[in-house]
Amino acid sequence: MNRPQTFPAPAATRPEPSFPSRLQVEVTTRCNMRCAMCVKSAPDSDIPETDLDLDAFRRLEPALARCEALVLNGIGEPLLNPDLPDMAAFARSVMPASGWIGFQTNGLLVTESLAHRLVESGVDTFCVSVDTLEMGLAAGGELHGMTGAARLERAFRLLRRAGERYGRSLRLGLEFVLMRDTADQLPLVVRWAGEIGLDFAIVSHVLPYDQAMQDQSLFNPNTPAATALFEKWQARAAEQGLDLHDQQGVAWKFVKSDREKRLLELVKGLLAEAEASGVWVHLPHLLEWDRRNLDGAERDLAHRFRQAGDAALRAGLELRLPPLKARDERRCHFVEDGTAFVTSQGDVSPCQFLWHQYACHLDGGKKVVRPWLFGNIRERDLVDIWRGASYADFRRQVLEYEYPYCSNCPFVPCDDIKGAPFDFDCDCLGATIPCGHCLWCMGGLQCLL
Repeated sequence: MNRPQTFPAPAATRPEPSFPSRLQVEVTTRCNMRCAMCVKSAPDSDIPETDLDLDAFRRLEPALARCEALVLNGIGEPLLNPDLPDMAAFARSVMPASGWIGFQTNGLLVTESLAHRLVESGVDTFCVSVDTLEMGLAAGGELHGMTGAARLERAFRLLRRAGERYGRSLRLGLEFVLMRDTADQLPLVVRWAGEIGLDFAIVSHVLPYDQAMQDQSLFNPNTPAATALFEKWQARAAEQGLDLHDQQGVAWKFVKSDREKRLLELVKGLLAEAEASGVWVHLPHLLEWDRRNLDGAERDLAHRFRQAGDAALRAGLELRLPPLKARDERRCHFVEDGTAFVTSQGDVSPCQFLWHQYACHLDGGKKVVRPWLFGNIRERDLVDIWRGASYADFRRQVLEYEYPYCSNCPFVPCDDIKGAPFDFDCDCLGATIPCGHCLWCMGGLQCLL
C-alpha cells in the first residue's frame, strides 16, 4: 500500500538564526539517585559519568551573549558539580539582562549555603522533581518524593529565603513524571505545590526504557484524527452487528464467513479513508487503546488532569499538562525555539532525544537511540558549530515536518524504530533525520525548556 503523507506544519518563515537563543548544558551525568524512569537505568545505556569543567563552560561565552534561557542540567544531578555556582555566575555576567538561568534537580543536596551561592550567582529558576508524596509505590526504584516531602519543602524554603536576602525574584516549581503507578498522585502533588507557594508545575509522560516501563506509560500514541477515524468505522461496524476488535487474523484466513468478509471490508474502508485523508493509522494500536478506554483508562486520566487543573487554578500556579494523545501536527519546540544542547563531554546535540546513547521501548519493540552530534565545544566554538552546514540542514529538515509519523504507521516497528542492525541513514520518506518517532515532537514529553 502507499504510505499516507504527514500533516504538514506551517513552514518556518523566520530567517535562519545565527545564534542559538536557548542552551541546555549538561554539567554532570553523575547522580545521587537511581530512579526507575531515568535513562541511566536503561538497557544499552552508554552514558559515562563525567562533569563539565568550568574552563569548557567558559568557551560558551559567544553563544551565552545572545542566550535568552540557560538550563544547567542533563541526565545527572547538577548540584553534584562543584563548579555549578561559578558557571551560573559566569553566564549571568555575559547573558542579556532579560535572560533566565535555571535547572532541574532532585533537591536532596540543597543546603542553606548552597542555596545562597546559587541565588547570588544569578540562578533564578529552580525545578525540583516530585513524582509522589507517598512511600512504597509499585513502579520500582526510588521515586522523587519518596524520601519525604518535608525534605523537598525545606529545599524550597531555603531557596526562597536566599531570594529574599539578595532581593531576587525566583521562579520555583516542580516536574512530575506521569506513570500508571503515580497518576493518582498528580492532583495531590499539584495541591501540595500550591500550598507551599510554588510558581509552576510541569507534567510529562514517561519515556519507557523497557517493557515494564512501557506498561507504566499512559501516553496514547494514536492521534485524535486517527482515533476519530477508528471510532467512525467502529460505529459503522456496530450498525452491522460487528466489532472491529474481531478482525484480528481474518485477513489471513483462506475461507472466510460472510460475517468475516464484511468485517474485512470495513477494515479496508478504514485504511482507504485514512490514506485518502492523509491520516497515519496503526490499527493494532487503535484497537489496544480502544480496549483501554473501554476500561476507563483515558477517562480516569482526564479526570486526574481536571483535578490537577482545578488545584492549580485555585493556587494561581502555572500548570503545563501534556496531551492525552499524540498531536495531529507535531512540533519540535527544541528546534523552533532555537535550542542547542551540550553534553558533559562537550558534544553539541540538537535535542534531548538524541544527545546520548540508550535503548527505549517504543511501539511494541526495543529502540536503540544513538547520539546525533555536530561537534565539540573543546574543539570548535559553539556558534561555529551552530552555523555549520550539517547542523543547519538538520534544523531545516525538522521544521519541514516531512518525516513519517512512525508511531501511527501500519508497518511499525521497522528497522528505523528498532535502530538496528544498521545506523540510521534515512527514513521511508527520504528524510535524513531520525525524528519520526520522537515523543517530544508528538507532545508526550515535556521539560524545563
